[in-house]
Amino acid sequence: MVYPHKDRIYPDLPDITDFYILAHETLCNLPEELQKKTDNLLIKVENFANKETLLSLNIYDKYDLLGLYRGVPISSKRKSSKTQIHDTIFLYRCSLIRFARENRETIDKLVHNVIIHEVGHHLGFSEVDMELIRKGGS
Repeated sequence: MVYPHKDRIYPDLPDITDFYILAHETLCNLPEELQKKTDNLLIKVENFANKETLLSLNIYDKYDLLGLYRGVPISSKRKSSKTQIHDTIFLYRCSLIRFARENRETIDKLVHNVIIHEVGHHLGFSEVDMELIRKGGS
């Protein structure tokens, strides 16, 4: 797929479009089995999480939240459920930029890692599950 803005991906400071492109590329590069499970995921890029979201997570510094999954994990969904809750991954642009700069990480790698992490929540993995996966099992 050709992206109209591909030639301008963050020459200096990434804009919201850059984050959508990076998120889309990550989802498109998932194994086919996982792509099928993420077909209905929405991606939203915002500069920061809103105050209600931060308070609900007991986060007091708006820069501390990089991404968030909102929805019902696949493992908890009923096949007959008619609820139309859209599963959404939020990326928080300013938080990601600051984190990348402070940790000398590239934006594309960071966005990739956050998307993978949030897809894990979509699939029903807990934080503990994902930490075990990162460490190689056990």
